[in-house]
Amino acid sequence: MTDVRRDCVFILCRPADVRNVGGAIRAVANAGLGAIRVVTQQTFDARDLLCYSSGATDIYDVDVYASVNEAIADCNLIIGSSRRLRDADAPPEWPAAGLGRRVSGVGKTAVLFGCERTGLTRDELALCSAVVTIPTMQTFPSMNLAHAVACLSYELARPDADSVGPQTVDESPKLSAAARDAFYSRVLEICSRLEYPHGRSSDAFVRRLRKVLHRANLNQQELSMFGGVFSELERVSKLANTGSESD
Repeated sequence: MTDVRRDCVFILCRPADVRNVGGAIRAVANAGLGAIRVVTQQTFDARDLLCYSSGATDIYDVDVYASVNEAIADCNLIIGSSRRLRDADAPPEWPAAGLGRRVSGVGKTAVLFGCERTGLTRDELALCSAVVTIPTMQTFPSMNLAHAVACLSYELARPDADSVGPQTVDESPKLSAAARDAFYSRVLEICSRLEYPHGRSSDAFVRRLRKVLHRANLNQQELSMFGGVFSELERVSKLANTGSESD
């Protein structure tokens, strides 16, 4: 049986409470996951982290990053943990049960957790290929950050993690998150410069494009082909503007 745990990285995005960070580190260490990373601009006291993780920081490394993009750069699949799925542009929803089967054989997988008060931002969700939900009561749906980490840690650590869940799963991503993000950043730059779509949001357009192309699971050559189309549109637009200025 493949141990899916070693390829999974849990990433805490902008956590505010050191107690939650310590509890999350403890849960990840209990499950034996590949790594835990924290995206933050603040400094957490090492003694507090040691205390609230029940000593886990002595045996488990915690890496700190300045941005989410840096934290996911070496990962193939990005998954978010969120209940905010009302946005039509949100990634597809996966249940927590069966998460191990879905990520088995994918390579390095990142699971993102948002800050305690607001969860993942729209931009952070846009980086995700799917969103995992943990079933909670509608009357009191919000979970503590460390508890959410513990729930998904269990789903990956259970002995049957890569056999429980859907029999048919998505094809493994053909490109790293860094390669995909570089492409979408370039497309957003071009669309913003051209003010495309006219009268509408370039950000929303690129989020929809992400969702469509994720389903296609393009390789590097195919992604470069789409990149060439946008670069050509930019070139033609520059020529048109130059012609207009000379008239």
